[in-house]
Amino acid sequence: MVPRLLKNRLIDALAPEAPRKVLCVFGPRQVGKTTLLREVFGELPGQGEFLNGDFADDRALLVPERASLQRLAGHLDHLFVDEAQNVPEIGRVLKLLHDEFPRLRVVASGSASFDLRRKTGEPLTGRQVVFELFPVSFAELNPGATTLRQWIEHGMIYGGYPEIVTTGSPGEKRERLRQLAADSLLKDLFAQVDVNRDRLHDLLRLLAFQIGREVSMNELASTLRIDAKTVDRYLGFLEDAFVITRLGGFSRNLRKEVAKSRKIYFNDPGIRNALLDAFHPPALRDDLGALWENYLVVERRKWLSYAGVGASHWFWRTYDQQEIDLIEETSDGERLSAFEFKWSPTRKVRLPKAFRETYPHAETLVVTPENVREFLQGR
Repeated sequence: MVPRLLKNRLIDALAPEAPRKVLCVFGPRQVGKTTLLREVFGELPGQGEFLNGDFADDRALLVPERASLQRLAGHLDHLFVDEAQNVPEIGRVLKLLHDEFPRLRVVASGSASFDLRRKTGEPLTGRQVVFELFPVSFAELNPGATTLRQWIEHGMIYGGYPEIVTTGSPGEKRERLRQLAADSLLKDLFAQVDVNRDRLHDLLRLLAFQIGREVSMNELASTLRIDAKTVDRYLGFLEDAFVITRLGGFSRNLRKEVAKSRKIYFNDPGIRNALLDAFHPPALRDDLGALWENYLVVERRKWLSYAGVGASHWFWRTYDQQEIDLIEETSDGERLSAFEFKWSPTRKVRLPKAFRETYPHAETLVVTPENVREFLQGR
Protein backbone atom coordinates (compact mmCIF):
# COMPACT_ATOMS: atom_id res chain seq x y z
CA MET A 1 0.00 0.00 0.00
CA VAL A 2 1.33 3.43 -0.97
CA PRO A 3 1.18 6.05 1.83
CA ARG A 4 -1.02 8.95 0.68
CA LEU A 5 0.13 12.51 1.24
CA LEU A 6 -3.41 13.73 1.81
CA LYS A 7 -3.79 11.62 4.95
CA ASN A 8 -1.92 13.92 7.33
CA ARG A 9 -3.69 17.00 5.96
CA LEU A 10 -7.06 15.39 6.70
CA ILE A 11 -6.01 14.36 10.19
CA ASP A 12 -4.74 17.88 10.87
CA ALA A 13 -8.02 19.36 9.59
CA LEU A 14 -9.92 17.12 12.02
CA ALA A 15 -7.82 18.05 15.05
CA PRO A 16 -9.70 19.70 17.95
CA GLU A 17 -7.81 22.97 17.46
CA ALA A 18 -8.53 23.12 13.70
CA PRO A 19 -11.43 25.25 12.41
CA ARG A 20 -14.58 23.14 12.37
CA LYS A 21 -15.59 22.57 8.75
CA VAL A 22 -17.21 19.84 6.69
CA LEU A 23 -14.32 18.18 4.84
CA CYS A 24 -15.20 17.19 1.26
CA VAL A 25 -12.81 14.79 -0.48
CA PHE A 26 -13.24 14.57 -4.25
CA GLY A 27 -11.48 12.37 -6.76
CA PRO A 28 -12.03 9.88 -9.58
CA ARG A 29 -13.32 6.38 -9.06
CA GLN A 30 -10.90 3.73 -7.79
CA VAL A 31 -8.28 6.30 -6.80
CA GLY A 32 -8.28 5.14 -3.17
CA LYS A 33 -10.73 7.49 -1.44
CA THR A 34 -12.45 4.78 0.61
CA THR A 35 -9.14 3.25 1.69
CA LEU A 36 -7.81 6.66 2.70
CA LEU A 37 -10.93 7.63 4.62
CA ARG A 38 -10.96 4.33 6.52
CA GLU A 39 -7.32 4.84 7.49
CA VAL A 40 -8.06 8.34 8.80
CA PHE A 41 -11.25 7.13 10.53
CA GLY A 42 -9.34 4.37 12.29
CA GLU A 43 -6.82 6.81 13.78
CA LEU A 44 -9.28 9.31 15.24
CA PRO A 45 -10.08 9.31 18.97
CA GLY A 46 -13.62 9.32 20.23
CA GLN A 47 -16.78 7.77 18.85
CA GLY A 48 -17.48 7.73 15.13
CA GLU A 49 -19.65 6.28 12.39
CA PHE A 50 -18.63 5.39 8.81
CA LEU A 51 -21.46 5.34 6.26
CA ASN A 52 -21.48 4.55 2.55
CA GLY A 53 -23.95 6.21 0.20
CA ASP A 54 -23.97 3.13 -2.01
CA PHE A 55 -26.02 1.30 0.65
CA ALA A 56 -29.74 2.02 0.93
CA ASP A 57 -29.82 1.47 4.70
CA ASP A 58 -27.02 4.01 5.17
CA ARG A 59 -28.78 6.50 2.90
CA ALA A 60 -31.94 6.07 5.00
CA LEU A 61 -30.07 7.43 8.02
CA LEU A 62 -29.04 10.59 6.19
CA VAL A 63 -32.24 12.59 5.84
CA PRO A 64 -32.76 16.29 6.67
CA GLU A 65 -34.92 15.60 9.72
CA ARG A 66 -33.96 16.66 13.24
CA ALA A 67 -35.02 13.47 15.04
CA SER A 68 -33.29 11.18 12.54
CA LEU A 69 -30.05 13.12 12.62
CA GLN A 70 -30.16 13.31 16.41
CA ARG A 71 -30.42 9.51 16.63
CA LEU A 72 -27.55 9.15 14.16
CA ALA A 73 -25.13 11.83 15.27
CA GLY A 74 -26.13 13.16 18.66
CA HIS A 75 -23.57 10.98 20.45
CA LEU A 76 -20.81 11.07 17.80
CA ASP A 77 -17.49 12.89 17.62
CA HIS A 78 -17.03 12.28 13.89
CA LEU A 79 -19.11 11.03 10.97
CA PHE A 80 -17.72 9.90 7.61
CA VAL A 81 -19.96 9.61 4.52
CA ASP A 82 -18.34 7.83 1.60
CA GLU A 83 -19.91 7.99 -1.90
CA ALA A 84 -21.91 10.94 -0.64
CA GLN A 85 -23.15 11.91 -4.10
CA ASN A 86 -25.64 9.01 -3.87
CA VAL A 87 -27.41 10.49 -0.83
CA PRO A 88 -30.51 12.57 -1.69
CA GLU A 89 -30.32 16.15 -0.39
CA ILE A 90 -26.77 15.55 0.83
CA GLY A 91 -26.04 19.28 0.87
CA ARG A 92 -28.86 20.02 3.32
CA VAL A 93 -27.97 16.97 5.42
CA LEU A 94 -24.34 18.03 5.77
CA LYS A 95 -25.36 21.61 6.58
CA LEU A 96 -27.70 20.44 9.36
CA LEU A 97 -25.07 18.08 10.78
CA HIS A 98 -22.59 20.94 10.87
CA ASP A 99 -24.99 23.51 12.34
CA GLU A 100 -26.92 21.39 14.85
CA PHE A 101 -24.16 19.25 16.37
CA PRO A 102 -21.30 21.50 17.54
CA ARG A 103 -18.99 18.70 18.64
CA LEU A 104 -19.39 16.68 15.43
CA ARG A 105 -16.70 16.57 12.73
CA VAL A 106 -17.99 15.52 9.29
CA VAL A 107 -16.12 14.16 6.28
CA ALA A 108 -17.82 13.45 2.94
CA SER A 109 -16.29 11.95 -0.17
CA GLY A 110 -17.45 11.48 -3.73
CA SER A 111 -16.24 10.68 -7.21
CA ALA A 112 -18.85 12.59 -9.23
CA SER A 113 -17.61 16.14 -8.88
CA PHE A 114 -20.20 17.50 -11.31
CA ASP A 115 -22.93 16.12 -9.04
CA LEU A 116 -21.57 16.29 -5.50
CA ARG A 117 -20.13 19.79 -5.86
CA ARG A 118 -23.49 21.02 -7.09
CA LYS A 119 -25.31 19.35 -4.20
CA THR A 120 -22.98 20.60 -1.50
CA GLY A 121 -21.98 23.98 -2.93
CA GLU A 122 -24.66 26.46 -1.86
CA PRO A 123 -25.83 24.71 1.36
CA LEU A 124 -22.24 24.48 2.60
CA THR A 125 -21.11 27.98 1.71
CA GLY A 126 -18.54 28.96 4.33
CA ARG A 127 -18.85 25.58 6.02
CA GLN A 128 -16.68 23.30 3.88
CA VAL A 129 -13.05 22.69 2.96
CA VAL A 130 -12.42 20.80 -0.27
CA PHE A 131 -9.59 18.31 -0.80
CA GLU A 132 -8.79 16.36 -3.94
CA LEU A 133 -7.32 12.88 -4.07
CA PHE A 134 -5.45 12.01 -7.25
CA PRO A 135 -3.94 8.82 -8.64
CA VAL A 136 -0.70 7.96 -6.84
CA SER A 137 1.82 10.75 -7.35
CA PHE A 138 5.55 10.81 -7.95
CA ALA A 139 5.98 12.44 -4.54
CA GLU A 140 4.05 9.63 -2.83
CA LEU A 141 6.23 7.00 -4.50
CA ASN A 142 9.32 9.04 -3.56
CA PRO A 143 11.64 6.93 -5.73
CA GLY A 144 15.32 6.60 -4.88
CA ALA A 145 18.07 7.46 -7.31
CA THR A 146 18.24 3.92 -8.69
CA THR A 147 14.49 3.65 -9.33
CA LEU A 148 13.68 7.24 -10.33
CA ARG A 149 13.70 6.68 -14.11
CA GLN A 150 11.80 3.40 -13.65
CA TRP A 151 8.93 5.09 -11.79
CA ILE A 152 8.86 8.06 -14.17
CA GLU A 153 8.46 5.71 -17.11
CA HIS A 154 5.84 3.71 -15.21
CA GLY A 155 3.86 6.91 -14.59
CA MET A 156 4.10 7.98 -18.22
CA ILE A 157 3.01 4.60 -19.60
CA TYR A 158 0.72 3.11 -16.94
CA GLY A 159 -0.24 6.11 -14.80
CA GLY A 160 -0.86 6.09 -11.07
CA TYR A 161 -4.12 4.33 -10.18
CA PRO A 162 -3.34 2.45 -6.94
CA GLU A 163 -4.34 -0.94 -8.34
CA ILE A 164 -2.13 -0.36 -11.39
CA VAL A 165 0.86 0.74 -9.29
CA THR A 166 0.67 -2.34 -7.08
CA THR A 167 -0.05 -4.84 -9.87
CA GLY A 168 3.18 -6.59 -10.88
CA SER A 169 2.39 -7.91 -14.34
CA PRO A 170 2.45 -5.49 -17.32
CA GLY A 171 -0.27 -7.57 -18.93
CA GLU A 172 -2.52 -7.18 -15.89
CA LYS A 173 -1.83 -3.45 -15.82
CA ARG A 174 -2.85 -3.10 -19.46
CA GLU A 175 -6.03 -5.13 -19.07
CA ARG A 176 -7.15 -3.23 -15.95
CA LEU A 177 -6.49 0.12 -17.61
CA ARG A 178 -8.54 -0.93 -20.64
CA GLN A 179 -11.44 -1.75 -18.31
CA LEU A 180 -11.13 1.59 -16.53
CA ALA A 181 -11.02 3.55 -19.78
CA ALA A 182 -13.92 1.63 -21.30
CA ASP A 183 -16.40 1.77 -18.45
CA SER A 184 -15.50 2.23 -14.78
CA LEU A 185 -13.97 5.70 -15.07
CA LEU A 186 -17.13 7.29 -16.51
CA LYS A 187 -19.70 5.32 -14.53
CA ASP A 188 -20.81 8.31 -12.44
CA LEU A 189 -20.94 10.60 -15.45
CA PHE A 190 -23.18 8.21 -17.39
CA ALA A 191 -25.40 7.80 -14.33
CA GLN A 192 -25.90 11.53 -13.78
CA VAL A 193 -25.62 13.25 -17.17
CA ASP A 194 -27.40 12.74 -20.49
CA VAL A 195 -24.60 12.17 -23.02
CA ASN A 196 -24.11 10.11 -26.16
CA ARG A 197 -21.72 7.39 -24.96
CA ASP A 198 -20.33 6.61 -28.39
CA ARG A 199 -19.64 10.28 -29.14
CA LEU A 200 -18.03 10.75 -25.74
CA HIS A 201 -15.69 7.80 -26.25
CA ASP A 202 -14.88 9.06 -29.76
CA LEU A 203 -14.07 12.47 -28.27
CA LEU A 204 -11.78 10.88 -25.70
CA ARG A 205 -9.84 9.07 -28.41
CA LEU A 206 -9.44 12.27 -30.41
CA LEU A 207 -8.18 14.08 -27.33
CA ALA A 208 -5.76 11.23 -26.61
CA PHE A 209 -4.07 11.94 -29.95
CA GLN A 210 -3.79 15.66 -29.17
CA ILE A 211 -2.23 15.92 -25.69
CA GLY A 212 0.15 18.84 -25.48
CA ARG A 213 -1.32 20.45 -28.59
CA GLU A 214 -3.84 23.25 -28.92
CA VAL A 215 -7.25 21.83 -29.70
CA SER A 216 -9.89 23.34 -31.96
CA MET A 217 -13.52 23.05 -30.86
CA ASN A 218 -14.66 23.43 -34.45
CA GLU A 219 -12.30 20.71 -35.68
CA LEU A 220 -13.43 18.31 -32.96
CA ALA A 221 -17.07 19.11 -33.69
CA SER A 222 -16.61 18.54 -37.42
CA THR A 223 -14.88 15.20 -36.90
CA LEU A 224 -17.55 14.00 -34.44
CA ARG A 225 -20.42 15.49 -36.47
CA ILE A 226 -21.83 17.38 -33.52
CA ASP A 227 -21.89 21.11 -32.78
CA ALA A 228 -19.06 22.94 -31.00
CA LYS A 229 -21.25 23.79 -28.00
CA THR A 230 -21.87 20.10 -27.40
CA VAL A 231 -18.13 19.43 -27.61
CA ASP A 232 -17.47 22.14 -25.03
CA ARG A 233 -20.21 20.71 -22.78
CA TYR A 234 -18.71 17.23 -23.02
CA LEU A 235 -15.26 18.59 -22.20
CA GLY A 236 -16.73 20.19 -19.10
CA PHE A 237 -18.22 16.86 -18.04
CA LEU A 238 -14.90 15.09 -18.58
CA GLU A 239 -13.10 17.71 -16.51
CA ASP A 240 -15.66 17.45 -13.71
CA ALA A 241 -15.28 13.65 -13.82
CA PHE A 242 -11.51 14.07 -13.25
CA VAL A 243 -10.59 12.62 -16.65
CA ILE A 244 -8.99 15.67 -18.27
CA THR A 245 -7.47 19.03 -17.40
CA ARG A 246 -7.79 22.07 -19.66
CA LEU A 247 -5.21 24.85 -19.83
CA GLY A 248 -5.81 28.24 -21.40
CA GLY A 249 -3.28 30.59 -22.95
CA PHE A 250 -1.47 33.04 -20.66
CA SER A 251 -1.75 36.65 -21.79
CA ARG A 252 -1.11 39.79 -19.81
CA ASN A 253 1.19 42.26 -21.54
CA LEU A 254 1.81 41.39 -25.20
CA ARG A 255 -0.76 41.94 -27.94
CA LYS A 256 0.73 39.01 -29.83
CA GLU A 257 0.14 36.54 -26.99
CA VAL A 258 -2.41 33.81 -27.74
CA ALA A 259 -5.12 33.79 -25.08
CA LYS A 260 -8.20 31.97 -26.40
CA SER A 261 -6.72 28.58 -27.32
CA ARG A 262 -6.85 25.53 -25.06
CA LYS A 263 -4.59 22.56 -24.41
CA ILE A 264 -5.96 19.36 -22.92
CA TYR A 265 -4.16 16.79 -20.78
CA PHE A 266 -5.30 13.50 -19.27
CA ASN A 267 -5.22 13.41 -15.48
CA ASP A 268 -3.81 9.90 -15.72
CA PRO A 269 -1.49 9.05 -18.64
CA GLY A 270 -2.35 5.37 -18.28
CA ILE A 271 -5.97 6.08 -19.20
CA ARG A 272 -4.82 8.04 -22.23
CA ASN A 273 -2.59 5.20 -23.38
CA ALA A 274 -5.37 2.67 -22.81
CA LEU A 275 -7.67 4.63 -25.13
CA LEU A 276 -5.05 4.26 -27.87
CA ASP A 277 -3.85 0.81 -26.77
CA ALA A 278 -0.35 2.35 -26.76
CA PHE A 279 1.68 0.81 -23.95
CA HIS A 280 5.04 0.43 -25.68
CA PRO A 281 8.09 1.75 -23.76
CA PRO A 282 9.53 5.27 -24.14
CA ALA A 283 12.35 4.18 -26.47
CA LEU A 284 9.78 3.02 -29.05
CA ARG A 285 7.36 5.95 -28.90
CA ASP A 286 6.85 8.82 -31.31
CA ASP A 287 4.76 10.77 -28.78
CA LEU A 288 7.37 10.89 -26.03
CA GLY A 289 7.63 14.68 -25.81
CA ALA A 290 3.85 15.08 -25.48
CA LEU A 291 3.64 12.25 -22.97
CA TRP A 292 6.41 13.78 -20.84
CA GLU A 293 4.60 17.13 -20.93
CA ASN A 294 1.29 15.53 -19.92
CA TYR A 295 2.95 13.65 -17.07
CA LEU A 296 4.64 16.74 -15.65
CA VAL A 297 1.58 19.00 -15.89
CA VAL A 298 -0.64 16.61 -13.91
CA GLU A 299 2.08 15.61 -11.43
CA ARG A 300 2.77 19.28 -10.69
CA ARG A 301 -0.91 19.79 -9.89
CA LYS A 302 -0.84 16.83 -7.50
CA TRP A 303 2.22 18.11 -5.66
CA LEU A 304 0.86 21.63 -5.23
CA SER A 305 -2.54 20.37 -4.09
CA TYR A 306 -1.08 18.05 -1.47
CA ALA A 307 1.29 20.78 -0.31
CA GLY A 308 -1.67 23.14 0.12
CA VAL A 309 -0.33 25.64 -2.42
CA GLY A 310 -2.94 27.37 -4.56
CA ALA A 311 -1.85 28.10 -8.11
CA SER A 312 -3.23 28.72 -11.60
CA HIS A 313 -1.74 27.24 -14.76
CA TRP A 314 -1.60 28.17 -18.42
CA PHE A 315 0.57 27.58 -21.46
CA TRP A 316 2.18 30.50 -23.30
CA ARG A 317 2.43 31.10 -27.04
CA THR A 318 2.73 34.06 -29.35
CA TYR A 319 1.35 34.36 -32.86
CA ASP A 320 4.90 34.06 -34.19
CA GLN A 321 5.17 30.59 -32.56
CA GLN A 322 7.30 31.33 -29.50
CA GLU A 323 6.00 29.07 -26.73
CA ILE A 324 6.45 27.75 -23.19
CA ASP A 325 4.88 24.54 -21.91
CA LEU A 326 3.62 25.69 -18.50
CA ILE A 327 3.09 29.02 -16.77
CA GLU A 328 2.31 28.95 -13.06
CA GLU A 329 1.18 31.76 -10.78
CA THR A 330 0.55 31.24 -7.09
CA SER A 331 -2.83 32.32 -5.76
CA ASP A 332 -1.29 35.13 -3.73
CA GLY A 333 0.25 36.55 -6.91
CA GLU A 334 3.71 36.55 -5.39
CA ARG A 335 5.35 34.06 -7.74
CA LEU A 336 5.19 33.66 -11.50
CA SER A 337 7.08 30.70 -12.97
CA ALA A 338 7.72 29.40 -16.47
CA PHE A 339 8.57 25.76 -17.13
CA GLU A 340 9.77 24.09 -20.31
CA PHE A 341 9.74 20.28 -20.47
CA LYS A 342 12.44 18.31 -22.28
CA TRP A 343 12.82 14.53 -22.04
CA SER A 344 16.31 14.48 -23.55
CA PRO A 345 17.54 17.97 -24.49
CA THR A 346 20.27 17.87 -27.15
CA ARG A 347 21.43 21.39 -26.38
CA LYS A 348 21.06 24.07 -23.75
CA VAL A 349 17.48 25.32 -23.71
CA ARG A 350 16.58 28.95 -23.12
CA LEU A 351 13.09 30.25 -22.73
CA PRO A 352 11.89 32.68 -25.45
CA LYS A 353 13.37 36.16 -25.33
CA ALA A 354 9.95 37.78 -25.67
CA PHE A 355 8.76 36.13 -22.46
CA ARG A 356 11.92 36.90 -20.52
CA GLU A 357 11.78 40.57 -21.51
CA THR A 358 8.03 40.90 -20.85
CA TYR A 359 8.10 39.08 -17.51
CA PRO A 360 11.60 39.71 -16.16
CA HIS A 361 10.71 38.70 -12.60
CA ALA A 362 9.38 35.27 -13.55
CA GLU A 363 11.28 32.25 -12.31
CA THR A 364 12.24 29.81 -15.07
CA LEU A 365 13.19 26.14 -15.18
CA VAL A 366 13.78 23.58 -17.92
CA VAL A 367 12.57 20.26 -16.49
CA THR A 368 14.31 17.04 -17.53
CA PRO A 369 14.44 13.57 -15.92
CA GLU A 370 17.67 14.68 -14.23
CA ASN A 371 16.08 17.52 -12.24
CA VAL A 372 12.47 16.31 -12.09
CA ARG A 373 12.56 15.82 -8.31
CA GLU A 374 13.12 19.56 -7.83
CA PHE A 375 9.99 20.25 -9.90
CA LEU A 376 7.76 17.58 -8.37
CA GLN A 377 8.84 17.54 -4.73
CA GLY A 378 10.45 20.72 -3.63
CA ARG A 379 10.25 23.82 -5.78
